[in-house]
Parts: sequence; structure tokens; C-alpha cells
Amino acid sequence: MVKIIAEAATNHGGDIVLAKEMVHAAKESGADAVKFQSWQVRTMDKAEPAYEMMSPKELSDEDHYTLMEECENTGIEFMTTCFDIKRVDFLSGLGLRSVKVASTDVGSISMLRRLRESFEHIILSTGMSTEDEVEAAAQVLKTGKFTLLHCVSLYPTPLDKAGLGRMLWLSRFSPSVGYSDHTLGNDAAKAAVAMGADIVEKHFTLKRDPDNIFSNMSALPSDIKDICDYAKEFEIMKAYGGPGMLEEEKEARRTFVGRWGDNR
Repeated sequence: MVKIIAEAATNHGGDIVLAKEMVHAAKESGADAVKFQSWQVRTMDKAEPAYEMMSPKELSDEDHYTLMEECENTGIEFMTTCFDIKRVDFLSGLGLRSVKVASTDVGSISMLRRLRESFEHIILSTGMSTEDEVEAAAQVLKTGKFTLLHCVSLYPTPLDKAGLGRMLWLSRFSPSVGYSDHTLGNDAAKAAVAMGADIVEKHFTLKRDPDNIFSNMSALPSDIKDICDYAKEFEIMKAYGGPGMLEEEKEARRTFVGRWGDNR
């Protein structure tokens, strides 16, 4: 069954209490995992425009342990995105099976190699990437389990730019593919489920902030629940009982077939 990841990203704003509330909201919505982001603002150039914005949103080492414990107690998988090769050893030491890599690092071959050595499962988004970059990344990751996520790095992504068919192209490089959804609404995520995505990831927030493009395009817990409910329903709908008629159809056959005479 498809794995649904509720992407908390930085929508907690660095508030550990809010981050813990997001863990519970993700669980109650039916998500399989809640994902945060791991980076250290000190590695950024202070002249970088995003420096002041990102600084208060950083999760400390202690925050990681706190959120992992909260996830364990709540019964949902803790996941994170590694944005910095210097964080690989720390994240590996947490005992995580899976790690996410953002689209910004499709070409970060050195970090991909380190992550491949340290984690059982690598999940790589592929927004803003060339065919050569995707192929090179897949070559590094193919010695173990990995999933390539189709992603369009537009916030939000218009539905006519969603390009879900690209998942089929990604399947040339990996037997496991999925979708990191930046569209508004739930239709694209549901369509990805129906197209056979192994993983669907969607940003979520407890309350949208119209002044923050990432928060404002994020799903609410009710949206995550809608996607999770659909995924469960689709699993039932796609079940294949064999080429013959259903047992329940036999009575209908007796009633309807031949009603208008023998047309054979």
C-alpha cells in the first residue's frame, strides 16, 4: 500500500510544542510518517536572504530526540530530510531506517554516497533536475533500496504543471517511485495514488499563514486525512479477484442475460 508522508517541513517555526502537536495531527489524520527537516543555519552564508528567515526554524539535536520520542509514543514514523552532508553522521546515529533528500541535492553526489552507506532506504525528490542528474543519482543509490519522487518545485504548483506522467519516466531508473506534491488541494495526490505511487508526500500545517508561501500551500490535517482515506479505499478498489465473474454477479446473469431472447 502507498506510504503517505505528512511533511511538517518548517511549518512549526522552530516551536517544539507546535512540532509535537503536528506529530499528533499527522497520526490522527492517518499518515504513515511525519517528516521534518535537518539542517544547521550556521552552514549558510549570513548574507543569504533566507538566513534570518530560517534561523529560528532550525531543529536542534535535542529537538530531534524529542520529536523521535514523541513519534514513537504516538505510533507514527519519524522522518527527516538531510540538507547537509555534515548532518549525515548525526542522523545515522539516530537509528533511522529511511532518510529523505530534497530536490536541491539531486546533484550532491558526495552526500548521496554518504547517505547510501548509512541508511537502508533513500527517498530522493527530483524537482529542478535534469535527466543526466537523475540518472547519475540513481547510479549511486542503486546498490540499496531507494525511491525517486516526482516533484515540481513551484509553490504552489498549478495542476496543469503537475506532470504526474513523469513518474513513469522515473521508473526507468528505480523500481520504486512516488510523488512529492506541491499543488493546492488533494486531487494530484489522489491521482498519484491511483497511478501506482509507492510514496506520496505532502506539506501540511495546523494553520495556514497567508504571508508564508510554504505554509499557505500546505494541506491541513483534514486534507491529509482525505488523502489517506482515499488511499485505503483505492487499495480495496484495485483488488483483483480473477478474470471470471463475481459470485454476486451470478444472480444478475440469471436475471438479465437472455432477457431479449437468444441473440447469439
